[in-house]
Amino acid sequence: MKTKLIAAFLLVLGSQMGQAIACSVCFGARDAKSTEHMAVAIWVMMGVIMSVMGGVGAFGFHIWRHANTPLEPHQELTDENLDQYE
Repeated sequence: MKTKLIAAFLLVLGSQMGQAIACSVCFGARDAKSTEHMAVAIWVMMGVIMSVMGGVGAFGFHIWRHANTPLEPHQELTDENLDQYE
């Protein structure tokens, strides 16, 4: 009984009748305003996500590039080993 119910449900969803009962948002009607707005929202989200990921990548590149730079002269004096003077 359970398998027949699942098979009937999948048949309805996979057939043309399943597409006929879908609303314009779910079906993706080309002339609906909600579909156009959803496309714009997707592109905005892609832009936001890519800019944030680009910022994280740029910061990682900045840290990687400056990891092995030589120290400034005033920092070299403070990092000097003073054990020999004790």
